Amino acid sequence: MHDVRSITDLLNQIEREGILLPEFQRGYVWRRNQVRGLVQSLYRKHPTGHLLVWRTYRPSGVRGAGAAGVAGGDGRSLLLLDGQQRLTTLYALFKGEAPPFYEGERLFFDLCFNVQTEEFRFWQKTRMQNNPAWIGVHDFLSEELSGLLLRLSEMEPDHRDVLQQNLPRLSRLDQIRSYTYTVDRVSGDEFGVDEVVKIFNRINSRGTPLKKADLALAHVCSIWPEARAEMRAFQATMTDRGFKMDFDFFLRCLAGVATGSIRLGGTFLKIPATELQQAWRQVRPAFEHLAGVLSRDAFIGDSGDLPTPNVLVPVTVFLALRGGHFPTEPLKHRFIRWIYLAGLWARYSGASETKLQQDVALVSGSDPDPTPELEAAILRERGRVALEASDLAEVRVNSAAATMARITARAHRARDWFTGLRIYDEAKGASNGSERHYVFSLSILKKAGFESAVDGKIINELANRAFLVRKAPKETRVSPPSEYLPKVAEDQPGALKAQSIPMDRALWDPESFRDFLAVRRQLLAQAINEYIKTWLPAENDGYDEEFVRRMMKCESGTVEFKSSLRWDRRLERTGKHIEEAVIKTVAGFLNSEKGGTLLIGVDDDGHPVGIDVDYQTLKKRDRDGFQLHLEQIIARDLGKLVLPHVTVTFHEIDGHDICQVTTEAGERPVYAKHGDRDVFYLRTGVATRPLSVRETVRYVGQRWGGAA
Repeated sequence: MHDVRSITDLLNQIEREGILLPEFQRGYVWRRNQVRGLVQSLYRKHPTGHLLVWRTYRPSGVRGAGAAGVAGGDGRSLLLLDGQQRLTTLYALFKGEAPPFYEGERLFFDLCFNVQTEEFRFWQKTRMQNNPAWIGVHDFLSEELSGLLLRLSEMEPDHRDVLQQNLPRLSRLDQIRSYTYTVDRVSGDEFGVDEVVKIFNRINSRGTPLKKADLALAHVCSIWPEARAEMRAFQATMTDRGFKMDFDFFLRCLAGVATGSIRLGGTFLKIPATELQQAWRQVRPAFEHLAGVLSRDAFIGDSGDLPTPNVLVPVTVFLALRGGHFPTEPLKHRFIRWIYLAGLWARYSGASETKLQQDVALVSGSDPDPTPELEAAILRERGRVALEASDLAEVRVNSAAATMARITARAHRARDWFTGLRIYDEAKGASNGSERHYVFSLSILKKAGFESAVDGKIINELANRAFLVRKAPKETRVSPPSEYLPKVAEDQPGALKAQSIPMDRALWDPESFRDFLAVRRQLLAQAINEYIKTWLPAENDGYDEEFVRRMMKCESGTVEFKSSLRWDRRLERTGKHIEEAVIKTVAGFLNSEKGGTLLIGVDDDGHPVGIDVDYQTLKKRDRDGFQLHLEQIIARDLGKLVLPHVTVTFHEIDGHDICQVTTEAGERPVYAKHGDRDVFYLRTGVATRPLSVRETVRYVGQRWGGAA
């Protein structure tokens, strides 16, 4: 069935939440030209299509529903299937705000109308300011023609005359509110989500069809109504931290954890709600932990530092299936290396779903370290993983190789050549700026005979760019490198080398531009390769007995010994102060900039004494019982949020069990709870000490800044 409704009626019904939006609908995606085209068509009374709504008792999850959310007293909801973009546009222009069901990145309120030429354009100050022929469409529609006529006597004569001479055109614009749409209804509970989506795609064939992720989200919301809200809230949290990921990313991770496959059909659509909810509880902390590792350890401050978010799907699934954090530091390093390689060599370009599925299958298996197989897949596809200078020829600054060059420069503590500021703030895990400076400016190269039309590819390539915090001074931008780079070398020692700039000054002359590019490509490739290689731990590093024995040689700023977890060897009884000493050390490492390792079962002289005495005090007298108790007291005294940053492993040294507690540098300040006191500890030198309130405030501000 169908009925005919005016734009005014439809917008009022949306305002009363009588028309809602099903969850599988994407957000508002129209651009300026589409908004202008719609209003032009309405003004000229051209056809603009019809609307389709789904009338149902059991919506599968909707957007825009508040206290009302129903079309009438019979409890049925009207869900908009086709027409969201048009009605959202009109709601914004008439009401001056987003409709209740709005979800998108941008609305457009500044459309203007020329009453003399009947032209629609978006606001342009130089064209429209002080020109009485231009009026704002929203301002006019919101007050209506009658309101404008009441104000005519208050206007300047020139303005009033222009409007009075064009009243027929103003009247025609005002009549848009009476424009009618035919509203078709799909009614009856016999239409389920799958069938409605098919209907949507059929009638929306000229628009953007629904994707697998849209249908998957609709399915998830139909059996778990709170899913979209939970994902959206987490999405907003991670966006604030720099990692803006879409629903498709989170759904792939969810599917990978729940089924071992990232495919969003078949098996995934049969997963019960309880299993989906459990998988989400695993995905959230895993991705949050991964984001912290990337920004803190890998110089990846936000999602813009990734060639594609897909490189994080396998790692997130791996972490989610293993408690939300990396089991060991060496394994974390190997995964960071793989992320770099997967991005650099475009692992997910072409047949991306197939490759992503292969990699997720690897990380979902029983192999405790799937990174060798993950890297082997890249090697089989590309033939090598080491970058060559020729790979960088004519490569642009927005390429995957450029992303890796920027990360490498950050790792080399690169500084802005003119301000001395680090291009990456390691304490905050964020970029200080993203200016991409031309080493040889366009104007200088033009004087040397290079033309954009002919030489544009080499002028704009990565080898002619440097990463700065902000735009270089104007005088620098019109000077050849031979004039300004010597001063940079003097004022900022090491800054040029950190960004692989050739130090042969003969190459800084514009006439040597091509030679400069050739040498710098070699230096960039070498720097990237060497940096990626540093993330490959030595064989068995972190696992074998020799590694632990090296740490047992002496305490340091990152290594401390404790002879037991809870047994006072002098008094031969358990003591709360022993546990507090362990907590103090863990807190001190968390609050430091490098983290550290605590070895429990090692005396002050570095001799293994074991933790058998602790076993005897526990209900479960083995490694599992020891680890459980250790994690319980850490969660109790430092908070559960620190657990993903603490890794517990065991070793047998000279017949004694030794517990290795590896602690990462924390993402936020950690306070140890001692009774009714909260104490801030910091590892300084070979000791862990409490800071005073004044010292704590100063250190926290320097270490975490606003993030604290």
